[in-house]
Amino acid sequence: AEAAYRAAIAADPGNAKAHSNLGALLQNEWGDIDGAEAAYRAAIAADPGYAVAHSTLGILLEHERKDIDGAEAAYRAAIAVNPGFSQAHVNLGYLLKDERKDIDGAEAAYRAA
Repeated sequence: AEAAYRAAIAADPGNAKAHSNLGALLQNEWGDIDGAEAAYRAAIAADPGYAVAHSTLGILLEHERKDIDGAEAAYRAAIAVNPGFSQAHVNLGYLLKDERKDIDGAEAAYRAA
């Protein structure tokens, strides 16, 4: 799968989905956090409107880097470009509840999902 994603990116460097999928593979299968973060950021650079890449970057930043501010910004960016993206609202809700202890904010995020 990695070779296929890399081939797709070589053929079309603007293929945000291929960058994002590569990031997920690197993170979840190989534990390559640096490579995954770079791939998610490349996906966002290729298509700033690709909400999945913002959200998956947020997950990486929250859980792997412990960068709560960066994760919150990534989830909010995902919501900004796609307000109907339920998973980003849920991710934001968990972050607000668990990390910020902002129950009202978390409830609002869950309701928006």
